[in-house]
Amino acid sequence: MAINPTSSTSLYRNVEQTNKPASKEQLKNDQNAAILQAQLEVSVQAGNQPMALLYRTAIDAINEELAPEFGDNAAQQALDDGIDVSPEATAERIIAGSTKYFDAFLEVNTDLQGEDALNEYMNIIKGAVDKGFEEARDILDSLAVLEGDIADNINLTYDFVQAGLQNFADSYRNSLNQSSTPPELA
Repeated sequence: MAINPTSSTSLYRNVEQTNKPASKEQLKNDQNAAILQAQLEVSVQAGNQPMALLYRTAIDAINEELAPEFGDNAAQQALDDGIDVSPEATAERIIAGSTKYFDAFLEVNTDLQGEDALNEYMNIIKGAVDKGFEEARDILDSLAVLEGDIADNINLTYDFVQAGLQNFADSYRNSLNQSSTPPELA
């Protein structure tokens, strides 16, 4: 496709005129619009597409919560072709992406110890997960596909994520209890 000189010049002027830094809210709106546009362009006939969107939205929310302390895209996971988007696999990726920075969180927040550190981190992660699921549900609902198996799979994924986060917290609590037991009683 050939571009004539006058159209490229006017395009350049338009880009130049609107080349202002976007606000965080505008970037978020642009991201949501891009998600919606991409979802509209992809055939919704494949029932697994909403699970990929759910995963992406949850990870984006986790990234947003972790960004102030760990930088942009801290929990970013690559979405490879052929990725397993079953509720179990999606939940595992969300759990892995949301819990892998706990040690770094402890290093940065030296004023928090033990149960207090765990509770603070879990509050951040659970809030981000809830936000991600809510945003994914809103997007899918606006596309009129949040029903039947899709809705059931999202709810199942959410339940798996909550159980996985609880297992993570329980495991950490158990390690705290074992390390505080006197050696002669262990």
